[in-house]
Amino acid sequence: MTISKRISEHFGFGDFTINLFSLRFADRDEERRHNRTELRKALPVMRLALVAGIIIYMAFGILDYFSIPEIFTEALIVRIGIVAPIFFVSILLTFNSTANRYAQSIFAFCMFSCGAGILVMIALADAVGVSGYFAGIVIVLIYCCCIPPVRFLYATFVIAIFIVAYQYIVFFVNPPPSDVLLQTEFFLVCSALLSVFASYIQEIARRRDYVNMRLLEAERSRSVELADKAQAANHAKSEFLAIMSHELRTPLNAIIGFSEILEKEMFGPLGKDQYKEYSKDINVSGQHLLSIINDILDLSKAEAGKLVLQENPVSIVEIVNSTLRIVRDHAAERGVRLAFDVPQHDNMLTGDPRLLAQVFLNLFSNAVKFTHKGGSVTISFENVEDGGLWVLIQDTGIGIDTKDLDKVFAPFVQIESSMARNYEGTGLGLPLTKNIMELHSGGITLSSRLGEGTTAIVKFPKERVITQSLDNSQKQAQG
Repeated sequence: MTISKRISEHFGFGDFTINLFSLRFADRDEERRHNRTELRKALPVMRLALVAGIIIYMAFGILDYFSIPEIFTEALIVRIGIVAPIFFVSILLTFNSTANRYAQSIFAFCMFSCGAGILVMIALADAVGVSGYFAGIVIVLIYCCCIPPVRFLYATFVIAIFIVAYQYIVFFVNPPPSDVLLQTEFFLVCSALLSVFASYIQEIARRRDYVNMRLLEAERSRSVELADKAQAANHAKSEFLAIMSHELRTPLNAIIGFSEILEKEMFGPLGKDQYKEYSKDINVSGQHLLSIINDILDLSKAEAGKLVLQENPVSIVEIVNSTLRIVRDHAAERGVRLAFDVPQHDNMLTGDPRLLAQVFLNLFSNAVKFTHKGGSVTISFENVEDGGLWVLIQDTGIGIDTKDLDKVFAPFVQIESSMARNYEGTGLGLPLTKNIMELHSGGITLSSRLGEGTTAIVKFPKERVITQSLDNSQKQAQG
């Protein structure tokens, strides 16, 4: 199977196989499509070539005065009275929507007319004119085959007529000296062959460009189609996760509620302490599963553009403090020290308190989870020069390889390494954190080295920072 057939089957095109003699596509529909496409591209070039042809053809009338003065009048009639009007009419026809379909045939006729005019001059001239004016045919061949995008078959047909007509003239109508004839024949035949070859190569190149263009269009359409499918699949995934999260929340809330009732023995003692421990385990597991479901729901909303901020003035110090209280017991169990470098004054921001608490809970939980016993997690604030606020979370944990830093923000991804394989997690925390911070017009960056810990920087833009009122109250108190 040829490459063109494989391409055609893959993209649903016509057959791109080209007949090496006629330079036509095997598929007729594809040939018609190619001709329409090439016509739109060729018309401006053809018009310019016809205008240039008229100017050059008229300019050579000066040479007629010196080279063939004996037929100068006849030469003017050929140039001005016959060939020039044909060129002008042809240019006008290319602007007609019906006639320009035959632009290739029209240009081939112009090619024939300018060459026929030279042949008439050769037939009427004396021996000197015959000897020199064969060069006019050479110029016509070069002009017609190399400048405008004329079809190879048309050019070859017209050139064949020129050569045959020239042979008839120089052998039977107006023969030049034999030594001159030998030279002119050699140069003319060589010029004809080179011109035909040039026309052949140019058309092959144009057709290959057309095939490449078609393939590029197909790839572009396919890329758009795949992108639409991927977007639809992503949207369907988000919708599914949102629906499933809601469906799972209801029974989970019931499980958590009943486990709390059992743990607190609201309707009487359970009998054995073991039952109370089991109910506590049920409650903890249920709370953990519910937090995962909430993360999935929030992430799916964020990806679908449905996560909306409930904005209020919030104290970022209070949010950090309240979040640290949640992870403090877990840190103590793991033997990880928490250090909060409390700023001298509060930092008020405009934001969603629930989502911001989720940001810091995810970051603090990760920092504690990936830090070995005896390590530490430090939280500090930094007011940057542009008016924004940074919150830095530094841990002395296992760290992340530099090449993997971007991967951790992809949903459901957890970097695997010999140190991290045994750590649980859904991989939703950082992607959700990134989405929440982007909703706040901020961002989050990570810097880390494997085995040396990680620093997460939560960045709030100056538009979110509220001018501190506590500074003024502190000054009044000091006064």
